[in-house]
Amino acid sequence: MKFNSFQLKLIALILMFTEHVGRFLEELLPARLPLYLRYAGRVVAPIFVFLVVESFFKTRDRKRYILRLYLWAFIMQAGNIILSYLVQSAFHPVNYYAMDHNVMLSLATGVSTIAALEWARSQRGYRQWFGYALGVLFGIASLYTEASVFGLAIFLIFYFLHDKKPWVYYAYTALCLIVLAWNLHYFDHFWEFEFQWMMIAALPFFILYNGERGRFSLKYLFYSFYPLHLWSLYLLRFALRLGG
Repeated sequence: MKFNSFQLKLIALILMFTEHVGRFLEELLPARLPLYLRYAGRVVAPIFVFLVVESFFKTRDRKRYILRLYLWAFIMQAGNIILSYLVQSAFHPVNYYAMDHNVMLSLATGVSTIAALEWARSQRGYRQWFGYALGVLFGIASLYTEASVFGLAIFLIFYFLHDKKPWVYYAYTALCLIVLAWNLHYFDHFWEFEFQWMMIAALPFFILYNGERGRFSLKYLFYSFYPLHLWSLYLLRFALRLGG
């Protein structure tokens, strides 16, 4: 069985939605189910990064692609600010927290990092050094986004080892093992709070990817679904007065 790009996006979208249902509406679900949903959700970000790097190499207009990511990151951030203000004003929640999810910004800065590195590799002299410096700056900026160091590491693995099978799989597995070893430092709370290592479960999806886009694209469905489902769940949580 093989998966095309559309199918992988659909799988990631479903897992992302169920994880966020568990996170925002935890009190309405059976005990421990939200934890299991978060475990399953660890494959989502790696799949999206994998597909974004694939799109970077396959798109006919990289500048337009990057600008589109930043546009959706801006839309997400603006919506977060507005919705957080409205929730605070309308519901006066006891356990209030502002909406701060924005993986679009992580994807935008990650692609900017590899785009700068790709440009630098085709240059010479000061232009090459400028490109590498720009890549480093975007990489540092990505560390302060939702994906953090894990997202940057995955971006670099998929970029530098693109089309270099099986080395890309070995490198990704090595990263997951490093994360697992780091998580074991917190063994007392390992199963409850340390689950980033479960991103290893994304590996079979990479191996089964057939390199094709699929019959459907629906790219704007995927772009819009991310902010819309998060905003809806965030609003629903406070409307139902959950967690406080």
